[in-house]
Amino acid sequence: MKALNQVAPYDWANFWTERLTNHGPGAALQGLEESGWKLVYNETPTDYFRSAEHDDGEVRELYTIGLRLRDDGAIIDTVEGMTAAKTGIGPGMRVVAVNGRRFSPEVLHDAISAAKGSKDPIELLVENTDYFRTFKLDYHDGEKYPRLVRDENKPDLLTEILKAR
Repeated sequence: MKALNQVAPYDWANFWTERLTNHGPGAALQGLEESGWKLVYNETPTDYFRSAEHDDGEVRELYTIGLRLRDDGAIIDTVEGMTAAKTGIGPGMRVVAVNGRRFSPEVLHDAISAAKGSKDPIELLVENTDYFRTFKLDYHDGEKYPRLVRDENKPDLLTEILKAR
């Protein structure tokens, strides 16, 4: 810190502590937003998103109920703080049925879409080793897929950064 202060006096200890130990809200997005882009969510997956799901044999409902599954219902991961994890669903379990229908990626996507505007929870029958349990997910915001869109009110610095040199 002494050498940095000789170059430019500043509270370098706090500067580095904050950046190396803190990941405050919006930290990763601030750079995108300042470069003329923003992250938005809509109900239509990109072709790339669906293709990646298909090629990897996965179902990615990370931005809705917080689940990443194999296309056979095996749960790969949950997103802490989102609906599935809050109800107790975790990796290693397997979704057997959705709203009384045998699990398939399409059945899960349809149930999440149908729950939008409804008061009924999404019911997942989940297998955990030799035990089965029904989880009721109180989620009603429909499908959500991330994408970057241009913010026309700011200069497009990101495109400049990514140009081939």
